Amino acid sequence: MTSIQISALIFLICSAALLYWIGYRHGLTDGQKNQLTTSTRRKAV
Repeated sequence: MTSIQISALIFLICSAALLYWIGYRHGLTDGQKNQLTTSTRRKAV
């Protein structure tokens, strides 16, 4: 592999990891924002 191909491969791996991390963080904040509280849960019958 040439140095350009290696650099492109490293860039692709880093960009995929960054995209995954951003999605993970966004999912965590959404989960905390939409977390059910005891007052909004349905009561068991």
